[in-house]
This record gives sequence, C-alpha cells and structure tokens, in this order.
Amino acid sequence: MNETLKTGAHAAWELSAFLGYYSGVWKLGSNSANNILGFHSVGGGSWGNISPTRFRDCIDYVDKTFEIVDVPTAVSTSASKQVALTFDDGFKDFIRNVVPILHEYDAPATVFVVAETLDDPSFTHMSGTENEYLSQQDIERLVDDDLVTIGNHTRTHPFLSECSEDELHDEIIGAKERLEGLFGIDVTQFSYPANDVSDRAAGIVRDSHEIGLTRRGNREFVDPDGNPALVPRVKGEHPSWRVRWELTDLGTNVGQSVQTHLGIESKLG
Repeated sequence: MNETLKTGAHAAWELSAFLGYYSGVWKLGSNSANNILGFHSVGGGSWGNISPTRFRDCIDYVDKTFEIVDVPTAVSTSASKQVALTFDDGFKDFIRNVVPILHEYDAPATVFVVAETLDDPSFTHMSGTENEYLSQQDIERLVDDDLVTIGNHTRTHPFLSECSEDELHDEIIGAKERLEGLFGIDVTQFSYPANDVSDRAAGIVRDSHEIGLTRRGNREFVDPDGNPALVPRVKGEHPSWRVRWELTDLGTNVGQSVQTHLGIESKLG
C-alpha cells in the first residue's frame, strides 16, 4: 500500500474511532480485556507532553469507569476490566506533576528510567524538546513510594534494532543492573525506546525481565497467555476521545481489523 493510501486509511480509522466513542456504540459489546496506558511528559514540555489537567481528567475517567491497577495485575486475568499506568523516559515532571495525582486516586504506576540520565547530567536522548530528567535523589524518594515502580528504559535510549549483540546486552541488562545497584531494588519491567522492537531485543528482555512493554495497544489485547516481553499499551497522549475509544474492546478489535486487512501497522501508532 502506498503512503497516500496509508494516510487515507489512517484518517478513516481515526474518524471511526471518533464516531465509535461519541456514538456510545462501544457500550454495546463486551468490555472486559485489560489495558495499559503509556505516557511520557505531563506538564513538563518534553516528548508527548500533556497538561496536568488533562492527565487528571484521564485518570478520573479511568478510575470511575474501570479499575486502576499495577502492570503485573493488568497482565494477569481479571473478572472486570483493569487499566495500568506507565510513564516512559523518567522525566522530572513525573515527580512534580504525576505523583500528586496518583495519590489523589490511590493509583499505582511504573516510571521507566534511562540509566544514563543518572550518570551524565548533560545527557539527553533527543534534541528539540525540554528534557529534564529525574535525579538520583528523586528516584530514591520514589523507591519509598508504595504507588511507584521503577522500570528499565535502557541505558541510553537507542534504537534497539540497530544495536549489536553486545550493545543490546549493555543497553538492556547493563541498565537493569545499574538501576538495581543504585537503588537496591529488583527491576522487573522494561519499556522499548521509541517502540523499536526486534526479535533479538525481545529475547533478551524475556530472559532478564518479567514484563516488556511495547505500544500497539490500539490493535492488540493484553493477553495473559501471550509473550510477556511484548505486552501492548495504549498511548495516553492521544486526544481524550481516542484514548477512551482505544481502551474499549471494540476499539481494539477495530484497530486489529485495520492492521490485518490494510497492513498499516506503523500508521496506527
């Protein structure tokens, strides 16, 4: 499929998501599969930034509509729909703007840290955005917070598909060991930078972590019997109506159908 058709198909899919949510059609089917929401920046101006007000509105909706749980619980089976919260890149705004809201709702969350940000104060994994990261002191505070789990987001946030075997080991396992050594914790969750997943990387993640998180939650269900190194998430920085649609079983089924029949996986991110 050429790029014009892909773009058109993507626009049609977004329109169906808009209409699907606001028409209320999602309420007609079952709504029991768990989901995981993925965020980046909340009020910090970094990648994927959304305002604290919008984040609170999202959490308020999820709290009233489903049940907010931690990631391992969301990956397991449940009697009713559960949703977990995750935050990539370890931005400073997590402790400033997210943690207070988590405590308002007694909502657990995982924040994924890039290990190099703790060793090199000048490090940034991307240019063109304001990137202020959690400090070692910040994470020490978070380790003592019962609602927060520290996850691994590699050592330097590379494209893992472009890494050699030795580089993959250092980026995935080396970063995990660095975080565990610094904070005296077990790091069991991993998030793939830029959703760049290769078979080699996924294999290392599966051998070294209990859970690995991708994106693709708008077209794949969280499957308790699936590959624990390839657990899908819904992007929390999408417009509110789209997030709500993608948290429904029907929304996921529609996205899955679009991917299967039109082959536009990369365009549905």
